[in-house]
Amino acid sequence: MTRCLLLFFALFVFSCSSKDSSDQAADQLFQSLKENEAKIVVTINGKAFYPKESVFSGQALLSDQIMSLTFTDQFGGKTMINLGGEKWYAGKPIKKVIGADGPIETSIKMGKIIDKINMIGEGYMMAEGEITATSFSKDKMVFRIKGKVGKYSDFQQPDKYIPAEGIIVYKKPKLSLGNITEKEIFSSSISTQ
Repeated sequence: MTRCLLLFFALFVFSCSSKDSSDQAADQLFQSLKENEAKIVVTINGKAFYPKESVFSGQALLSDQIMSLTFTDQFGGKTMINLGGEKWYAGKPIKKVIGADGPIETSIKMGKIIDKINMIGEGYMMAEGEITATSFSKDKMVFRIKGKVGKYSDFQQPDKYIPAEGIIVYKKPKLSLGNITEKEIFSSSISTQ
């Protein structure tokens, strides 16, 4: 019985400390940003996708049926996030599945220029996984993504999917509202200010 209690306690401490460290990383990224700036730290197949110097500017379009975020960095990198479904904002935390079981309106696309002279890019789309908003307010949005992505050219070939995970931290988003108010969106959502 004592061993079971010790094992449970060790697992509890480990899970709390790993969550705390990821929250601290999000807070550090947030502190480095100005209004309407975002940091996107994503690894695809174990490698950083965007340069650590990347700072993104954003645009958030929100309605009762969908949230569409578009981010662009100074190097031509771009990330697009769509969360869809009726009252997509109502969860605490907001969590959406991407893939066969998720709504078709939910997607994540990431791209960057790898050859400026010939305008050649590299792009991925999340094929299966999930996105979770661990903080969601008009001042701070934090999204965690985890799953598998496919290159645009390989998207219909699941055997070519590769693992991806990351965090998106967005400070004081530039909001455009459709048929919904800030109060409706943010009052029922999680905020960790």
